[in-house]
Amino acid sequence: MMLKNAGSPYIKGEFTVFSMMRSVLLALLALLIIPVIRYGPRPLVAAGASMLTAVFCHILFCLIRGKSISVTEISVLVTGLMIPMLLPLNAPLWLPCAASAFAVLVVREPFGGFGRNPFNPAAAGVAFAALCWPQTVFSYFDPSAPALFPPFGAGSFGTALSPAAVLKQGFKPDILPFNMLWGNFPGPLGATGVLIIGACGILLFLTRAAKPEAAVCFLGAAALAAALFPRILCSPLTSVKYELLSGSLFFCSVFMVTDPVTSPRTFPGRCLYGAFAGAVTMAFRWFGVYEQGACFALLMADAVAPLMDSAVFRLRGWEGKPHEG
Repeated sequence: MMLKNAGSPYIKGEFTVFSMMRSVLLALLALLIIPVIRYGPRPLVAAGASMLTAVFCHILFCLIRGKSISVTEISVLVTGLMIPMLLPLNAPLWLPCAASAFAVLVVREPFGGFGRNPFNPAAAGVAFAALCWPQTVFSYFDPSAPALFPPFGAGSFGTALSPAAVLKQGFKPDILPFNMLWGNFPGPLGATGVLIIGACGILLFLTRAAKPEAAVCFLGAAALAAALFPRILCSPLTSVKYELLSGSLFFCSVFMVTDPVTSPRTFPGRCLYGAFAGAVTMAFRWFGVYEQGACFALLMADAVAPLMDSAVFRLRGWEGKPHEG
């Protein structure tokens, strides 16, 4: 495969960086349609505030370093939009902004910007928010009760445990797995619309804007762990349904595990990367403090991704040949 963007040495394939990021950005924007219909402009305000913060931090860093600012650099918008998708709609607006600032100023730009960051910035930003403000990050409004979300301000709503939190306590959620497909249950803003996430993922994979192997192995490893080690008293299949549909696991499988920058560059490496991240996600769900662990697991997988590629190169005798399509 020919490298299309010399400024982003880790992105390979038939698509330019701009077209790939544009496809992901449009898919993420599609996830906002139903929340906007249900709750008004608040989702757009949260997404806009986060993206503006990310762009501002990117521009600030470019000015400090004396770098030119490219109008085609939309990957920072993807980071800024992805973060509020993993946070509650009822979260204060400063929360996604703080997470976006951390993602750009600490995880993305100091390493040279897009294409050179060793960790997924959005995952790091959400992990930072979860560690600093866990009660806010994991406090979800009850969609079955009346709620008021003004574009700005705190709003009026009742809270409820998410299915992921119920599973963490060792109980079976009240909602049936089939009903979870429609997204009307407590959880992150963009992670509950499972059907839309799946449709966006299929579109990204069919148009080759993202590679599916890491996502498939991620879901496969998580499903295997859920079947072998269910957290609730139920059949293995029921355990798999609840685990895959709750929390941010499915969202991360489509939009974050497939990140072309932080995932390995070889096909076997991406498969191993996805399986490792899926297994660690389930380990966090079993033994971690928080109800969700996909972002933390993804950061751990990012840390060992170069080792996975190195192992593949050595096994195949590709020392000194770092690229694979």
